[in-house]
Amino acid sequence: MIEVLKGSRMDNPFIVYFNNVMTFREFDEYSNAVAAQISMYCDPGDTVAIITENIPQFPIVQYATWKNSCIFVPLSPLDSEPEIMGKIKFINARILVISGEFSDKFAGLSNIQNLHIFYTDPETFGKLPENMAAQFLSGRINEELNLWPKKQFNDFNVQAESTAMFVFTSGTSGRQKAAEITHGNIYAASYIYREWFSVNPDDRNLCIAPFFHITGLIFGISLTMLAGASMALTYRFNPEITLETVESSKTTITMFVATAYRAMLNLWSGLPNIDKRLSSMRIWSAGGMPMPVKTEIDWKTMTGKWIYMAYGLTESTSPVTLWEYPYNGTLLTYNGTLTAGKPAYYTRIVRGRDGELIVSGPQIVRKYYRNQEDTKKSFGKYGLKTGDICYVDQDSYVYIIDRKKDLIDVSGYKVVPAEVENTIRTVKSVEDVVVVGEKDEYRGEVPVAYVKLSRDEGNYEEIRGNIKDTCRKELARYKVPVRIVFVRNMPLNASGKIKRSEIQSVEVVYQ
Repeated sequence: MIEVLKGSRMDNPFIVYFNNVMTFREFDEYSNAVAAQISMYCDPGDTVAIITENIPQFPIVQYATWKNSCIFVPLSPLDSEPEIMGKIKFINARILVISGEFSDKFAGLSNIQNLHIFYTDPETFGKLPENMAAQFLSGRINEELNLWPKKQFNDFNVQAESTAMFVFTSGTSGRQKAAEITHGNIYAASYIYREWFSVNPDDRNLCIAPFFHITGLIFGISLTMLAGASMALTYRFNPEITLETVESSKTTITMFVATAYRAMLNLWSGLPNIDKRLSSMRIWSAGGMPMPVKTEIDWKTMTGKWIYMAYGLTESTSPVTLWEYPYNGTLLTYNGTLTAGKPAYYTRIVRGRDGELIVSGPQIVRKYYRNQEDTKKSFGKYGLKTGDICYVDQDSYVYIIDRKKDLIDVSGYKVVPAEVENTIRTVKSVEDVVVVGEKDEYRGEVPVAYVKLSRDEGNYEEIRGNIKDTCRKELARYKVPVRIVFVRNMPLNASGKIKRSEIQSVEVVYQ
């Protein structure tokens, strides 16, 4: 996509990393240099993997990979070494780039045959704030990527239908699931975002969503490139540094998850002139997980702006539904669930059996890499079977009610966890909640609520009583949780989403 920018705009800023600026021209030359370096170890069609936080080397390696007509594979640094090793062997990676702070954690990867490893330094293009460096950087490793600018690299020609990335996604089958994303998928998804939100060269993208997640890959890197805009990187999410970055870099757009918004609300609420300090932002958006109505209202109160909800998946290369822009209406909800917006441009959705959302469009991938069984289950005649239960109102607004596999079966009655969670979140002092089904000899399953409070109240029995009373008032009897467990923290995955499957293993403070 950098070919779109050849000409005068090449000297515009592209990456701002702790106040250090890299232009599009410099980026092109750095990626040329790395492309020449890695070309000695790969052939067209080979895979190149990377394990870093949001640092400039991530997109540099990404475009260097494509300049060699290879396939780019982002991996999460939060994975364990056995998980990473399994993924690298599955994709048969020829090259792996690892940020130096993870060298000890993934030391065993050096034993993989025919894998060439390059280490990179997160401070090559800018120093991290002292408190962040002290927390996340241990020891130093010399920069091994060739980052001496190179004006030319052999011309490359990728086709829209050729594979650009393998991006791993969650699955319960035990089989590796990596969405096979084409260059055409990436362009379509980035184009949808650009046109929908009118992203232009004057925008600066606050890139908080991890680059190893589909949101960071598309809304972060590819959208910014296609629009000729710029992006501000902060290594990883931190509420204090985020506020400083918005102010110093005058960022204008962003997309990340609900848990990060709550963290910012907890820290920023009450700060003087906070709405003015954030005034450069024209679009706050979120996806990847449900947004509590209370968080939306609190954010609007603090900043004067809504959080634009989006819905998408790795398999949809990000966008499926989006809030209309600009949106000046009231919050639209269905049984306590916020709308995820309307189908994005060129996107068609239908409701399948049991209300499952099925989507088709140019951004939808066609298959999982080397996984025929899950491909057959998920991709059908009418598109991608998302596994999400949806409701569509008469004005075409879509509401994602819950995951199909998360439905709780109580004596034959289906309980939607999100409906119960939305009810519990209305209770004072509740910050977040997860409702799951647990086995019951008589009823098959019963709902159990795991609740995180906004602060340590101490009066757990009183809050439990308030939760029970609210649920009995608002919900059918079989939907009322039989147990309420108070936990210290919610289990989060690498992108900040709650890992529902691990809720029963978290630290309990009262039950």
